[in-house]
Amino acid sequence: MNREKNKTLNTSRKTSKGSVLVEALCGFFIFIPLAFTIADIVVVTNAAQANEEFAEQLARLCATVQTQDNAKAACRDVIRQYQPASNVKSVNLDQLVFDVGSKRVSLTTSMVVALPVPIPGHSTQVVTASVTQPIVSFPAEQ
Repeated sequence: MNREKNKTLNTSRKTSKGSVLVEALCGFFIFIPLAFTIADIVVVTNAAQANEEFAEQLARLCATVQTQDNAKAACRDVIRQYQPASNVKSVNLDQLVFDVGSKRVSLTTSMVVALPVPIPGHSTQVVTASVTQPIVSFPAEQ
């Protein structure tokens, strides 16, 4: 009788060790891709936030100049001097609208971000930001 109990205990230990290995492997197949995806999401979110702040600063700068040509030149200078994060490949001014009639300046910027864990066939992500600011450089109407 004792031998049967010992045999049963030995069998259950072997299956529990095997099931732990199977559970660990299944967990790794789920958690490692999940961790990689989270890393990509964090990088893209941070880049989107940085792009939004950069676009806001550019729009404020453009709101203080007199003409659209001056605004474009100022934006080009700022973009040339901008030091992006190491994972940002490029920063671009996609659109600039200097509307004197409505006294607003609108612009769109984009950043090309390299993903830390590239998805097959998709190693970069483009984040864009559109901002509108009132033009403050005109003298007050009388």
